Amino acid sequence: MLSDIFNDIIDKLILEINKNENIAKIQASLVDPLIRYTFNKIYPYLVIISIIFLLTFLLAISILLLQIKQLSY
Repeated sequence: MLSDIFNDIIDKLILEINKNENIAKIQASLVDPLIRYTFNKIYPYLVIISIIFLLTFLLAISILLLQIKQLSY
């Protein structure tokens, strides 16, 4: 009996959440700010990782060029 009531409540809740106007409200008030906040917190680390990756790539290219130059002598 109690499980039937909970199942009905959950079904009605799911139907209400799946309406377009409610999805838009959830997205505007919950999802978008959460994503924006997360990106703002992660952004400095992404910049640092990108710089380290670029420097590693440039170092690898320069080592390769030095190896090729050394082999030609």
